[in-house]
Amino acid sequence: MAVAEQNPQDEDDIASELSADGHEEDGDALDTLHLQLYHAHLPKLADAGFVDWDRDTGTITRGPQFEEIEPLLRLMHDHQDELPTGWP
Repeated sequence: MAVAEQNPQDEDDIASELSADGHEEDGDALDTLHLQLYHAHLPKLADAGFVDWDRDTGTITRGPQFEEIEPLLRLMHDHQDELPTGWP
């Protein structure tokens, strides 16, 4: 949603936003979040064309396929209080 709201985004800002949303409390969990973001989530999103990720500058922008998933992201965001506990 961060890229949907503001394009481009800085990868560190996205990680900080996730931790501020209460997903991660302690330092070890935050380190794990960063590792997952940089080594799993962002590469997969970039490979699918949903985002363009410049690893050198740490900039994330909407990719050529972003419009394909934006309606689902907005739906999940708008109804996040109705999703099961533990859902992303």
